[in-house]
Amino acid sequence: MIAPSPADWSTQPTVVFTGAFGSGKTEVAIAYALAVRAAGRSVGIVDLDIVTPYFRVGDCREQLQRAGLRVVAPEGGLASFETPALPAEIAGALADRSLHLVLDAGGDPEGARLLAVYAEQIEERGCDLWMVTNPFRPSTSAPSAVADQARAIEALATLRLTGLVANPNLGAATRPTDLERGLEQVRQAAERLRLPLVLLAAEKRLVEGRSFLGVPVLPLDLALRLPWQVQ
Repeated sequence: MIAPSPADWSTQPTVVFTGAFGSGKTEVAIAYALAVRAAGRSVGIVDLDIVTPYFRVGDCREQLQRAGLRVVAPEGGLASFETPALPAEIAGALADRSLHLVLDAGGDPEGARLLAVYAEQIEERGCDLWMVTNPFRPSTSAPSAVADQARAIEALATLRLTGLVANPNLGAATRPTDLERGLEQVRQAAERLRLPLVLLAAEKRLVEGRSFLGVPVLPLDLALRLPWQVQ
């Protein structure tokens, strides 16, 4: 069986990534956008995560633009505030039907409420809303906790989740066996929510040459670092 191309992972014009702090949501959104662009689709990526100051799509603006992506994210000094000014280009990107649009949205209450501001346009455009889950984070270590978070996001964002993305990792200490164990935990959460497990995201070194029970694999070349990790 031939694995689907990244261009076929979603049939919708828009994919929204949400998830708790520490889920790796922004890394996954960036990797997904680059993979779909490499598969031949025109892609735009929008930063809707106004809460997390350390991991921002705009930090990779030049890299993403060189790869051919349209990037919509706060620029310059506006990007450094805890509540950055949202660019007016968001509405324009949502209206551009030539793009496969990737939205990086926060999974905390503030981020989900911001997503609700654009919910009508997103629904009209057609979307998948995928929640990224790292089962090794305390807040999402149990399937019941993942389910509670998912329902809270849906209520605040006024959008329905259509899938879960497993991103099981312990940082640099992650081993292949951790992926298998974490994937099973996220699978249990997906079953509880009656949602598909759409992707396994993991560092490229851990997934090269391996398959994971029919779940498409999104290899990660980690693009973002905390300030104290920058050399």
